[in-house]
Amino acid sequence: MSVHDTFSIVLVGQNTLGREGLRRILEEGEFEVLGSIARLADLNGSAGLISPQLVVFDHNVPEDVEEEIAAIAAVFPNSKIVVLVDTFIYELMVTVFNAGAHGYIVKRLGCDSLVTSLRLVAMGENVMPSQLANQLSESLLSNQMYLAKSADLSELLSERELETMRYLLGGNPNKVIANHLDVSEATIKVHVKSILRKLGVRNRTQAAIWAVNNGVDFGRPSFSPEASSGARLSA
Repeated sequence: MSVHDTFSIVLVGQNTLGREGLRRILEEGEFEVLGSIARLADLNGSAGLISPQLVVFDHNVPEDVEEEIAAIAAVFPNSKIVVLVDTFIYELMVTVFNAGAHGYIVKRLGCDSLVTSLRLVAMGENVMPSQLANQLSESLLSNQMYLAKSADLSELLSERELETMRYLLGGNPNKVIANHLDVSEATIKVHVKSILRKLGVRNRTQAAIWAVNNGVDFGRPSFSPEASSGARLSA
């Protein structure tokens, strides 16, 4: 498979104008757009008649990303999934890849770079934004600050809440956290609710932003060998 091959693709997203603009960009980049829909239900039973190599999902509700990716994978089990986002959020990116996606692309990417990134995914690569490299670099440079902030956090949260928050910031759902800590999922829900209350935030995404803004770092989770194989940074 060469970089000049044509790849089939389906676009999913609520923004009709955005999908139409993306369609034109991709068709000029020699992609074959098989469909452009606001939601999977709009396929009206035709899902089994098409099998795109890529499904590009324009995502704007962080709390629902795992469910959306699972739904797309159920309808298109042989397709690679790419998630488009407005801004780079490390914890959301981790959640996206853990949910089974193959690419996480910030919309500010130029047209040529976007087409190149999607081609890489179609050819078997995992594509991540260049902001990831910047954040990891900043993390290494500020390691001592992170350690100090983590120590301060221990005065705010209990030991079990700290353990829960560590997995929470890694993008893990409650069920996975419960398995890691060998407790019930209901117990983890109680811990998460307590963490959010003590941090003064309303959801997991705000907790992740709070952690980044306050320099809290429990160590970044590593991708599975399958997910990290051939990973690349998009421009």
